[in-house]
Amino acid sequence: MRAEVLPAISHKWQKALLCVQSFKPSYDRLRDAGFRVEHDLAGDGFDLGLCLITKHKMENLSNLGRAWAALRPGGTLVCAGGKDVGIASIERAFKSVIAEPSSLSKHHCKILWGVRSDDVPPEISQWVDGGRLQIVPGTGCWSRPGVYNWNKVDAGSALLAEHLPGDLHGRVADLGAGWGYLSLKLMERHSDIVSLDLYEAEWLALEAAKTNLGRVAVTTRLGFHWHDVAKGLPEAAFDAVVTNPPFHEGKAVDIELGRKFITSAAKSLIAGGRLILVANRQLPYEATLNSNFSSFSVLQENSLYKVISARR
Repeated sequence: MRAEVLPAISHKWQKALLCVQSFKPSYDRLRDAGFRVEHDLAGDGFDLGLCLITKHKMENLSNLGRAWAALRPGGTLVCAGGKDVGIASIERAFKSVIAEPSSLSKHHCKILWGVRSDDVPPEISQWVDGGRLQIVPGTGCWSRPGVYNWNKVDAGSALLAEHLPGDLHGRVADLGAGWGYLSLKLMERHSDIVSLDLYEAEWLALEAAKTNLGRVAVTTRLGFHWHDVAKGLPEAAFDAVVTNPPFHEGKAVDIELGRKFITSAAKSLIAGGRLILVANRQLPYEATLNSNFSSFSVLQENSLYKVISARR
């Protein structure tokens, strides 16, 4: 669960593992390295389950519960993570379902393992349910743990939604669409949009977006793409693109990721097409905008964010 490429792994282990990864860049790296990989866990009767712990506690517990349920009785459940992602709290939960667990600590990380029992602790179903789709407070929309800002509207996206130009029309794309907040605002306010394509690297987020936009009665053609935008988009396919580009992959700040979003957006626009983006004020995207667009301007700015309009 949340598998990542381990180059030193033996060929025997590589073929024995079923890697589960819903983040498209990591999924692609696993696939390209020759691992068997799926975006979701299916099947049961496994002898061994491994959960890599991330910063999303509720998703971690859900993954532990799902992995536990997928094991055969007597199978071994393993989880691993660092102190910086909260392995201590996961250890307490792990010990509540595993009798006599073992552990190993090194390099500010901890590995926990133990054997699945025949009985089903009540915590398991609670953990699994905690990772399912849930209402985002105050929105009427659905999201789930493991999705960025899963239980609230991102402040940058909210600012961008307030300042979307009123004349957006034709073929529009939402890059890094998350659980669909910006796309919903586009649908609510722009009746001249003929098609709206959502591109999102996190499969969990894209499934939530499908649920949310599926509740809106529109004639607009909707497209949902589980895709790494940094790898490019169809050329000259859109009249307008909106985006709140990510600038993290995992815990590390990656300004180049946002720049790749801008470059991909530029190539996907027709001549004269527009990019509307929001970014943290300190992120230096201006040079990239200048080299990919004929002009750009700041539509709105506050102490944290800037909304920019760029013309292809």
